[in-house]
Amino acid sequence: MSDDKDERAKWRRLAEEAWRNPGWAEAAREYHANKSSSPRGKTAAEQRTRQNPNGRAAAEPPPVNGPDDHGGFDGAAYAQEIPHTAPPAAQKAAAPVLTLADWLARDLPDPDFILGSWLSTTSRVFLFSPTGLGKTMLLLAMAIAIANGTGFLHWTGPRPVRVLFIDGEMSRRLLRERLAEEVRRSGHQPDTLFVFSHEDIEGFAPLNTKEGQAIIEAIIKQCGGIDLIIFDNVMSLIAGDQKDEEGWRQTLPWIRALTRRGIGQIWLHHTGHDESHSYGTKTREWQMDTVIGLETIERPDTDVSFQLNFRKARERTPTTRADFTDTRIALVDNRWTSDAATTSIKAKVSPLGKKFFDALVNAAIDSDAKKMVNCPTATIEHWRIECIKIGLLDKDKPKSASALFSKHKRELIAADKVACNETMAWTLSN
Repeated sequence: MSDDKDERAKWRRLAEEAWRNPGWAEAAREYHANKSSSPRGKTAAEQRTRQNPNGRAAAEPPPVNGPDDHGGFDGAAYAQEIPHTAPPAAQKAAAPVLTLADWLARDLPDPDFILGSWLSTTSRVFLFSPTGLGKTMLLLAMAIAIANGTGFLHWTGPRPVRVLFIDGEMSRRLLRERLAEEVRRSGHQPDTLFVFSHEDIEGFAPLNTKEGQAIIEAIIKQCGGIDLIIFDNVMSLIAGDQKDEEGWRQTLPWIRALTRRGIGQIWLHHTGHDESHSYGTKTREWQMDTVIGLETIERPDTDVSFQLNFRKARERTPTTRADFTDTRIALVDNRWTSDAATTSIKAKVSPLGKKFFDALVNAAIDSDAKKMVNCPTATIEHWRIECIKIGLLDKDKPKSASALFSKHKRELIAADKVACNETMAWTLSN
């Protein structure tokens, strides 16, 4: 047993060394692409000499997922053959290490929230429910409300945003019916909601392929940019065995790239026979900021009724916890209702927070900025200058001033007193 452990530990060390070298990563990808179509033990990759970045012959690249990928792995032979090359110069540089004080004073952008305190333009959300419970109806309603900037149930919507809804399951006819129903129900038809049906492109490629991702990228460009994408759903948009993590693993680099570009995401998925968790691999939830589960709640007056539970909530804080409360949602008399909508209590604002709010009010009075959702508006920089003018911030201490400004801006957002985007801030009437 100890020999097996030593062998696997040796393999892990060698694999890490190899994968730090981009040339080896490319070699391994090509090797495993050829492996399935070549005779066992003889791939196209093996039949020609490889060169590493230093010009030396390279050994067979390591298996992607460990020894079992090969059905057996000769670690000792691999250790003798692997070239001991130094990593690229860029990777030799020491990673920046900051002190606690540096981290507390670090000037980082605040989340651009677009629905309550749980959904922003950088959020990754995973929502699952049993089939037929009404998750698509719920997300279409959310999509219209978010695009319109009006909020949904007890969650506020600070401004109109550009939303893309991608349907991979329904027919175009049914999708149009669902959209028309929600427009009549809400009374809103925002120009900033874009909807794509898988039926509009013959042979639509799965999103765990470059072809499928390229299609969505072209749609994003055609829309002039997007703030949020709703994917309905994992099972119909990502190919492969849903119990296996491979399809999701192939999609993750693109998911992370969307986040870096400020595009929030909601991924819908089904449960299996066990309705207490999502179907298939749990790894889908690992890199999500928020995980939401819907559970059936029987009601005699409607067919659409469920409890929404936040299973994972990275953005939850003591001041925003009301937005993450588990809540019962139903569609009754053609109207969405929520028990949290009548019981939620807005966070209280501290005395100092009220002074920051007053500073924004003053800045908005003197500002010629275009009003956001018809509310008094100023640029965030104008608001910051007003805070300096009345002595709330010390311009000679930029780090501490930035941290203090961000703290009270978040406080006022959580209390539903102000809303912000990247450049503007505005007061909310409540």
